[in-house]
Parts: sequence; structure tokens; C-alpha cells
Amino acid sequence: MEDPGFFPIRKLAIVGLGLIGGSLAIDLRRLGLAAEILGYDSNPEHCTKAKELHLADHCNSVPDETLRDADWIVFAVPVQSTEKALDQFRPFLKPDILITDTGSVKAPLQEIMLRSENAGYAFVGGHPIAGGERFGPEAAIESLFAGKRFVLTPNEQTRKAPLEAVRRLWTEIGCEVIEMDAHLHDRIFASVSHLPHLLAYATIQAIADSDSPEALEHSGAGLKDFSRIASSSPEMWADIFLQNQQPLLQRVEALSTCIHQIGEAIRQNDKQRLVELLAQAKASKDRWVQ
Repeated sequence: MEDPGFFPIRKLAIVGLGLIGGSLAIDLRRLGLAAEILGYDSNPEHCTKAKELHLADHCNSVPDETLRDADWIVFAVPVQSTEKALDQFRPFLKPDILITDTGSVKAPLQEIMLRSENAGYAFVGGHPIAGGERFGPEAAIESLFAGKRFVLTPNEQTRKAPLEAVRRLWTEIGCEVIEMDAHLHDRIFASVSHLPHLLAYATIQAIADSDSPEALEHSGAGLKDFSRIASSSPEMWADIFLQNQQPLLQRVEALSTCIHQIGEAIRQNDKQRLVELLAQAKASKDRWVQ
């Protein structure tokens, strides 16, 4: 294999040709970072569409012989599907392939890659902080990652050369690349990503389950902006919620406490307490979220 820091990468495979995998393929081709792109997606319809959109030079719904001399493989599948996909693809991977991913939950996959059957591979965990509510190959867009943050989650077993290669790849794509412990990553994104998605889904369903579900027809900009992410893939987000179960449940408990406090202030007609609670939230938002 070529030095993994060499670009263009001779042959790179992407497993999962949805918004993230497809957008990565577009940028790899646009920027000349991969000489040949292999695409794989378990949904045959996605493969057909990916071929129509020229997302990859080769596309299949199952691993095949074309994969055997790939230098990189990027898993861009729902997080709970990564282990199954890895088991399926492992017989076709050469020993010195560089394995990386784009999942939004990092610690479980890191533990999987430490198992004996995977420990010999060069693995670098990663997470692009980019996305959208659309999914499938049609959702793929150019420059999705430009100006976005990319989180690397190395551990003590991560090899330096592959780590730097993945860092350089995403830097070339236009990301600000940072490093973070995998468990810390999962706690942080349980708060800032997974909980907001859960809340968006729950808010829409709470309105739909009320005695006036038609109220949704009168949604203003606030609800539309807030609930946009509830149009994201239910399968993908169910996987994320379950993979990051404990950190997310801790945030759900904290949210329940906040809602209870606000509810009690309303029930007691306690405007002073209500203003205090809302002001605390406003101050935190204004300080941390621009």
C-alpha cells in the first residue's frame, strides 16, 4: 500500500452512500483526493441511484473482489450497523487497509476495533459535525463539510501515520479537525446533538397526539426551525439513541428536571421563578451558542 498520507488515495471504498457517504464521495472526486472510489450500500436502490449520480466508480450492495486491494475503507452506515458491516466486509480487506468511519457515537466502535479479530487493522475513528434531515444518495451535496468541524477520537492504540492521514484528508475537504476522547465525545454529543433530535421528535409527536393535531398546520417559523431535524431518518436516529444509551438517558433525566421546574413555576403562577429559569437558559445560550 502507498503511504496512507499520500494523495490521491489509489483506491478508497465507502460503505453507505447516503448523505454523509455520498457527500464525501463527491468531495473526494471534486478535490482529486481519491483516484478510484468504490461504493457499497446494502440497499440495492441506493446503489442504483448512486451509479446514476456517479458517486462511485464501482458500486455494489455486497462486498466483492474489487474491494480486495482497496487502501482505505470508510464506514458511513448507521452506527448500530457498523459492527455487522465490518464482519461482512472483513474477509475482503487486506491486512494493511486503513479503516475509518463517520459515526456520531464513537466509544462502542472503538471497543469493537480492539477485539482480536480487528486489532491488527489501522483504525481511526471520526465524526464530521455536518448533516441534514434528508437522507439517501439523492441527499448528497458538494461541500457539505466545508467549514465544519471534524472530530478525531484516537486512543493509545491509534497509529500515528493513519491518524495524520485521516486528519489531512478531512482538512483537505475543508474541515476544522480536532481530537477528543471517544467517551467524552459521546457525552458531549448526547447533549448537543442527540438530545435535541429526541426533543424535536417528541415535541412533534406530543402535538400530533393532542386533541388538536391540526395545530401543526399552523406552525410558525419557530416550530418549523426547531422541528426541522424531526424529518431526519428515524432508523438512523433510533440507532444513535440506542448506541449512546446511557449518556443520552442522563441528558433526558436532566431535561425532565428542567421541564418539571418550569411546569411547577407555571402551576404556582410564580412569575419570578419562571423568569429566573428562562433567564438562566438564555444566559447559557447567549454565552455558548452563537
